Order: sequence, then C-alpha cells, then structure tokens
Amino acid sequence: MTESIQLADVSRALFLLSMDDGDQALAALTANWEPSDEVLADLTSALATPTAAERARGLGDAFRDHALPHDHANECYRAAFYFSGSAEELSSNPLYAHYLAHRSGAILDKWIHYFPVYHRHLDRYRGRPVRVLEIGVYRGGGLDMWQRYFGAEATIVGLDVDEAAVRAVDGRYVVELGDQEDPDVLRRINDEYGPFDVIIDDGGHTMGQQIVTAETLFPLLLDGGTFITEDCHTSYWDYYEGGLKREGTFIEWVKDRVDDEHSRYDLAIDRTTVWATHLDGVHVYDSVVVLDKAERFRPFSEVVGSSSYLRSDRLAESYLADALASRDQLQAELDAIRGEVTALRDEMDRTVDRSATEVIENDRSARLALQRMRRESVETNAELERLTTDLASANGRLLESWEQIRLMRGSVSWRLTAPIRGVRRLMSR
Repeated sequence: MTESIQLADVSRALFLLSMDDGDQALAALTANWEPSDEVLADLTSALATPTAAERARGLGDAFRDHALPHDHANECYRAAFYFSGSAEELSSNPLYAHYLAHRSGAILDKWIHYFPVYHRHLDRYRGRPVRVLEIGVYRGGGLDMWQRYFGAEATIVGLDVDEAAVRAVDGRYVVELGDQEDPDVLRRINDEYGPFDVIIDDGGHTMGQQIVTAETLFPLLLDGGTFITEDCHTSYWDYYEGGLKREGTFIEWVKDRVDDEHSRYDLAIDRTTVWATHLDGVHVYDSVVVLDKAERFRPFSEVVGSSSYLRSDRLAESYLADALASRDQLQAELDAIRGEVTALRDEMDRTVDRSATEVIENDRSARLALQRMRRESVETNAELERLTTDLASANGRLLESWEQIRLMRGSVSWRLTAPIRGVRRLMSR
C-alpha cells in the first residue's frame, strides 16, 4: 500500500465511471492505497450520486477537501466536464473550438472556464484593426489563438522573459523580452507598439507582477479598452506571495478598485485617480479579473417612464408654464436692479474720492446730487427687496402648482374624467 493515491489509479477509476461502474471505481481507487475512514466516507458518498458527472465532480471535491494532490482533483474535474456534456455546449465558443482543434503546433495551456469569460468581453473587437498585448507568451500558442480569434486586421504583440518564446514564434509575431514587473519595460512596449485595445496578463502571476502591470498599463490603455489578468488564484497561494485576505495580494488590490469606482459617494476616496475617473467596470471571475476602461460621466439620478403625459391637462400645463415665465421675468428684473445698484455705488465712491468734504461744503449742487443718489439708492434697495420677495413667492406658487398637478392626477375624479378630456382634445383640433 502507498501513503497516497496514485494518478494512474485515479485515471482507471474515472474510466470505470465512464462505464457507469461505481463499485469498481471505488475498488480501483483503494487497490493500492488505504484512505482514512473520513476520506473513504467522502469517496463513497461521492460515488453514490446519480450521474457519472456528479460522481467525478464529487471525487474531485473529496481530493481537494482532504488536501490530496492537485493533479488528482484536476483529472476528476476534467472528467466531470466531459461527462456532463458541457464540452458540446462550449463548442460554439470560437476560442474553445480553436483549442479543441489545436492538436499540433505551439503549446497552448489554458483553464477551460476562461474561454466563456474571454468571449464575453472580447467578442466586440473581432474583425477590427485592434492592438493586443499578451504578457506571458511561453511557446506562442496563445498568440496563434488570439490572431485567429481577432482576425487578420489585429496586431498581436507578446512580452516574455524567456528567449525561447522569441524562438518559438519564429518571426510570426513581435515578442519583446523584458520583466513585466519593470514599469520602464512596460512603458517602452506601449510606446513602441501601443496604445493597446486589449491587454492580457498571463505572465508570472506573482503579486508584484500583476499589480505593477495593471497600475502601469491600465492608464495607458485606449479608452474603451479591456484589461484581463489571468490566474488570480495565485493570490491565495503562499508560493506566489498570496494568502486569504493577505495584504498586498492582487485580489485585495482589486477590492480597493471597487472602492475607487464609488469615489463620488465618500469624500475619503481620492476622486482624481484614473481608477476613479476611467475604471468603468470590474468583473471578478474564478481566477480571472477583467477591468473595463472608459471615461465615466458623473453619476446622477433621473425619473422617466411615468404615464403623466397620457393624462396631461392643458389648463394645468398652461398655468405651470405661466408660473415659470413669471419667475424668469422677475429674475431678469432682479438682475437688472442689482446692476443699477452696483453702478450707483461705484458713482458714489468716485464722488467721495474727489474730496467729498470739500464738495459738500462749497458746492450746493454737488450736495444735492449726492442726496439724490442716496435717495435713489434707498428706493432701489427697496425695489430690490420687493422683487426678491416676489421671486420667492413665484417659486412658492411654482411648487404649489407642481403639487396640485400631482395630487389632481392621482385623484379618482381625474381618472374617471379622462375619456371626457380625450374627447375635448379631439374636438378642439
């Protein structure tokens, strides 16, 4: 007996599940391995479910829950996917179709659940002259997939730290060498080949690499562009400097961007950053984060869709229009009076500046003129107060008009007399 189950035994058990033989599958799992009572109970429970897909998925869950080798759970989830018919459903996805057909050529290693996410966010770029940057080329299989997906007009550029990536593409694409955690490298790539419509970070997956790449390149992304970071599950793995709710992980960084999106609702959030002004959407999936870039207009609320226009009364609408006109006229008169007051005060100041004491003592006409200006100023101020009062009254009447119209339209009599008003409108045409 071995201390841990072997992958070959898992594969044999999954094959037996495909033949709908659950008993033999359990025997295959335990042929060379003696699980603990707790693990055995979970495996038995998983194999008691109705379908092959559910059994395979249950085995994968049991392996994960008991911290058994990752590859074992991965094989179970793969089998569950194919047993369930999900592969047939996903076959209409052009990216997955390319993946299935890609039996030769450059290596292409992808998590299958990424394909629906890609297509949901990138379909709108297909057939357009877009610029795409993929960080993390490996052996070029991803570049082939993106070129086929976006079309002949797309420009596909790669960035990798491994010279083997450059050799693998054999001149079919531009692949630059450089460290994605170096902002200068990223800015140089953007200056030479960008700005980009789409950026896909499938690079080293460490926290520093993912955060530096997003913070450097998202501001340089074209307006309306899409930024995708893959393999975000590394935020939960110690090997990649991650951990659940650990400060400094990419996932925790993304949570802060959600706050930035809501900067207009809390003064403590900086409203001037690119995340507050141009982050149009944050989409978080299993292991994938998608950031949409677009300059957003300031949020405001508005109400439309009421049926008041179907029941409008011409007299009430006219009354409301008259009230609005009166208010506007009073406002204009008030502005004019304020201008006259300012002019009188300026004239008085100029007169006083010409040695007002001497003028008053020696020039009777000047004294009379000054008295006249003071009297006019008092009268003007009184007129200003009167107009201000009238304006306030007009605004009050305007609010009352709105309230009367609202109450009238909600009354039973208003609804009952709707046919009569309709006939009256037809006869008045």
